[in-house]
Amino acid sequence: MTKSPTCRLVTDPALASPGTWLSTRAQIALTACACASATAFLYAVDPNQHSLYPQCLLYKATGYYCAGCGATRALYALLHGRIFEALHDNALFIAALPVCLWLAIPYLVRTWQANVWPQTHVEGKSLLRIGIAVFGLMLAFMALRNLPGWPFDLLKPLAPWQQPV
Repeated sequence: MTKSPTCRLVTDPALASPGTWLSTRAQIALTACACASATAFLYAVDPNQHSLYPQCLLYKATGYYCAGCGATRALYALLHGRIFEALHDNALFIAALPVCLWLAIPYLVRTWQANVWPQTHVEGKSLLRIGIAVFGLMLAFMALRNLPGWPFDLLKPLAPWQQPV
């Protein structure tokens, strides 16, 4: 008895989504250019010194750090080679980056080679389980970084005046 896979990619051009005026490769290239531009902007403009970056609404309203608080500063620090500062600003985001890249890059390479967006079929139950697990991880990280005391203070983002120059 074999079990059906939870995720199956179909790369038949007849099954791809029709009606786009840009080719799949052009869409990937434009998205890569947009990401590179945003990364270059973040590299050049320090979020600790400029207020043009969006502020966390949850933190402004309640004083509690959400799971995403400090992610922009963490990516800025990572781009400048300050790994420990990046981990201090948002350890969950820094840990999730390699996982997201590990999932996205092979998918994009296969899509580029086939020049068609594959249809992805995912079982509802497995998607629900993954969603609940990710949401639970984010809630746990949020709860831990808002607890007082020494080990939990390491999970809080550094205040702008605590950032190294």
